[in-house]
Amino acid sequence: MLAPKLRDYAETPDRYSVVASGGTVERFMDERVCIIEGPTWAAVTGVNVDADGVESLLADVRARVPAEKDAVWWVGPSARPRDLYERLRALGLDDPLDSVPVLRALCLTREPAAGGDIDVSRIDTFEQFVASRELAWEAFETSDDRREEMRAVLREEFENSQRVEIPVSFLATIDGRPAGTGHAVPADRGIFLIGGSTAQWARGRGVYRALVRARWDYAVARGTPVLVTHANPNTSYPILRRLGFEEVCTIRRLQDLG
Repeated sequence: MLAPKLRDYAETPDRYSVVASGGTVERFMDERVCIIEGPTWAAVTGVNVDADGVESLLADVRARVPAEKDAVWWVGPSARPRDLYERLRALGLDDPLDSVPVLRALCLTREPAAGGDIDVSRIDTFEQFVASRELAWEAFETSDDRREEMRAVLREEFENSQRVEIPVSFLATIDGRPAGTGHAVPADRGIFLIGGSTAQWARGRGVYRALVRARWDYAVARGTPVLVTHANPNTSYPILRRLGFEEVCTIRRLQDLG
């Protein structure tokens, strides 16, 4: 059975993850909410307000997050009020544009299987960084408009990630060809896995497993042998469960399109 602090971490990792000063990612956090913002996106998590405070919180978030950013609200079982999801829908929020309305929060506290013969290296060149992003865009079927928007900030993101070492990014290759990618966001409680994806041609060859193992090794090396992630039930969830991840809770997502 998971300790309460790990359950909290798995549900709302943004509250505990390291956010480096001067990086491209910023965090605002108080007793009501946690807002993480990147160059083109924002995540709203850990909501804790009274029922009559939802509308004013939404107004505050809209005032803080630029309208051009994709602002997605993540609603887990600890969110308050208990009917937060329904209230946000009534206020105009809708299913996210990435077509992933539900995720499963997972946690791993024991060593996963070895990564096999897949070569996984930590990304330290801009060429690797670009290959990683292009691979992920293909895997997640990112729109052309969205790709162009993100390409405009690639160099800035790479330079900042190398300087502050957050997130730590990995690239898996097969015979020198980029086959998969994944990122790790550190915290005192463990490592939050984000952006795991495998190229279509490389699926079924253990790439995803190898990327999980590489990030486990990173977690062990820094003295925090815990992995948490939010998994798509239709893609990564079955793989992660086979690797030993324990399901913690369900996260529902809504995007503010207004």
